[in-house]
Amino acid sequence: MKLLVEPVWALQVLPDDEDEDLHEFALSWYRFTPDSDWVEPTLKSSPRPAVWVRFGTVEHLARLQAGFPEARLGPSSKYTEALIFSENWQAAHSLRERILDALQEEDGMDEVIREDTLEDY
Repeated sequence: MKLLVEPVWALQVLPDDEDEDLHEFALSWYRFTPDSDWVEPTLKSSPRPAVWVRFGTVEHLARLQAGFPEARLGPSSKYTEALIFSENWQAAHSLRERILDALQEEDGMDEVIREDTLEDY
């Protein structure tokens, strides 16, 4: 699974087993909305700016937990996604860059270390 780091508007909703668009984080369910003004009339909560991270490696999970302990992980059966809330929409974009740097920087360092190790032999 390819790494995905995307700013979203996260709207907490009631769980619905039939709705495949919902994302579970820490036993709460969220729908990602394209616009903060888009909310179903029956919902009283408003969407919050956040960064949604989807990953497929244990290394990404470990780095995310170490660098962003406030991240909500999910779904409970796999832990292949994270949701990190931010203060506002601009902060979500800044947070996205910090997450990308943290996850990709270490990937680059791992490659450099491997190359250095191979050169020694």
